[in-house]
Amino acid sequence: MDNIRFGALSDIFSLVSNLSPHMTVVLTNTTVGSLWLEKLGELGAESIVIPDGEEYKNIETVKEIWRRLQELGFTRKSLLIGLGGGVITDIAGFVASTYMRGTMLGLVPTTLLAQVDAAIGGKTGVNFNGKNMVGTFYLPDFVLVAHETLSTLPREELLNGMGEVVKYGILSRDVYSLLKDLRSVEELDAALVKACVSVKMRVVSEDFRESGARRVLNLGHTTAHAIEKLSDYRIRHGQAVSIGLRVAAKVGEELYGFDSGKVEELLERFGLPTRLPFEPDDVLREMRLDKKAWYGRLTFVVPVEIGDVVVEEVDESLVRRALEAVR
Repeated sequence: MDNIRFGALSDIFSLVSNLSPHMTVVLTNTTVGSLWLEKLGELGAESIVIPDGEEYKNIETVKEIWRRLQELGFTRKSLLIGLGGGVITDIAGFVASTYMRGTMLGLVPTTLLAQVDAAIGGKTGVNFNGKNMVGTFYLPDFVLVAHETLSTLPREELLNGMGEVVKYGILSRDVYSLLKDLRSVEELDAALVKACVSVKMRVVSEDFRESGARRVLNLGHTTAHAIEKLSDYRIRHGQAVSIGLRVAAKVGEELYGFDSGKVEELLERFGLPTRLPFEPDDVLREMRLDKKAWYGRLTFVVPVEIGDVVVEEVDESLVRRALEAVR
């Protein structure tokens, strides 16, 4: 976790100073820019502001950012800072990793989802006929996790991040213990965020390019990405992950006797969705196209018990039963 700083937004000035970039450009969206861009004024940075929304996470947006960087005279020794949620941090990482074959990159995640997951671990990407179908692995020079940026989030956005937080609660007994004492999403504190990041970085350090061990972080995501695509991304990522976790829990229950009730209790306590909004056949069709279906076979992250999951091929008939159980 050497490149991750937990602190205040003002810490960005020392982080940038340490890099001594030729130029600094902040990439953000209209919503986040109106809230936090002024706070970074002392950087003297240029800014690129794109519309807010998952629908803008595409190659056309990237091309426009590339064009703007060229106009600004951005070089390989320049720094691109992604200030925003998962869409922004994913796009910023992809742009930095591809422009001139790689520039300096800093990330300032401003949503719970981005702080515990999207901005951590070096994955970048844009949507192309599917969620994150085009992307790279590229580590940022720094990630600044400033808990204060969560203060402006609406409850809906906090809930969107809680889907990933519950995922870490299944992957880690330590996170699960913290979650058991949390009565509402509004009580979430910096310690829980840091615990989630610690789990992710431990896994990433073992398998940066997702050739094996890192795949456990996709718990709930095979179903989630199918739901997102079927909804034309109107259903947000964390909400889709919540439903996906319940499906995975049902698969684990049938295969290993996993207590799916523990997952359902957490999801319901925080007001997260648990019901599949589409027909199981439609979800299965999209699952077969998911990039995690290695060699064309359906692969699932299956919980055995809290703190223990396995990655394995799962028979479609079992997955169908799990989908039907949460319909």
